Amino acid sequence: MNYLAHLHLAHISHTSLPGALLGEYARGAIDPTLPTELQTGIRLHRKIDSFTDRHPQHLGAVRALPSPFRRFGSIIMDMMFDHFLSRYWRQYHAWPLQDFIDYSHSKLQPNRHWPDPLVTLVARIKQYRLLQQYATLPGITLALERMDSRFRRPTPLPRCGPLLIEQYSTMEQAFLAFYPELISFVLEQTASAR
Repeated sequence: MNYLAHLHLAHISHTSLPGALLGEYARGAIDPTLPTELQTGIRLHRKIDSFTDRHPQHLGAVRALPSPFRRFGSIIMDMMFDHFLSRYWRQYHAWPLQDFIDYSHSKLQPNRHWPDPLVTLVARIKQYRLLQQYATLPGITLALERMDSRFRRPTPLPRCGPLLIEQYSTMEQAFLAFYPELISFVLEQTASAR
């Protein structure tokens, strides 16, 4: 899952929004000197990613992508699932999406526990209104184009716009079947951790 989903899942499970994003950058053993809420956020982030990557709906949507896009299928699907979460937001959260985004921005305040890449990411999320952009297909396409710069070699990500249109319905159905199961999984995981 991508940023919007991780923030949404942290909010509904009453865990840390910064911890949900910190999980993107924490590698290996979790630093025991981190505040407990950040450690919990990292663990939950990892569980969410693992659940997502193994889920038949996610796997099926990735496998349906043609070469050379399939190799980057997890990235494409994570972004598209954030897109569909934006589109179907009212099914999954009581607040309007913009209110939730404003709330998330207020909770994402850098501190000494944040690595520099997370500080940069959050600044970009706020400056470029990335979470709002996920609601539109052109916004997702642009985000995927920007991801190409993170790789050493060129990727097909800047050319995936037509593919997203072609596969839109298949991806949408995968999300609608998958996301309620992910929510249940997250709530079970956080209930058992309390």
